[in-house]
Amino acid sequence: SSDLDSALRPTVIKTGDVWTKRRQQNLLTNMHKVTLTPGIQKKGRNKAFDLLDALSRSGSLPIACAELHVFVAATHCFENSLMATVIQDNINPIEKMEKSMLIVASTIFDLSPAHLLKN
Repeated sequence: SSDLDSALRPTVIKTGDVWTKRRQQNLLTNMHKVTLTPGIQKKGRNKAFDLLDALSRSGSLPIACAELHVFVAATHCFENSLMATVIQDNINPIEKMEKSMLIVASTIFDLSPAHLLKN
């Protein structure tokens, strides 16, 4: 493992039940908010999957160009407070965070940290 300090911890992100959607009809109109209850969220998700199903003809047509956005979170833990880490331990927390980011990127892209640093 690259995390010799054992500083990385898993992070669970939980969304609230009710969401707020901010939407602007076009560039000339004002932004307005819509509250999305769990029922409305479910209807929206079902509509999106129905559209995907129709566009791909139930999966028989490939989707040639698509994007998938994934949110990944991890917590970097220091033994002491940030100020104690800097002043008492004489450790640069930014370097530690960069190392943690490199570990996460290495895991996601399945490449060695050395390979990521070369490119």
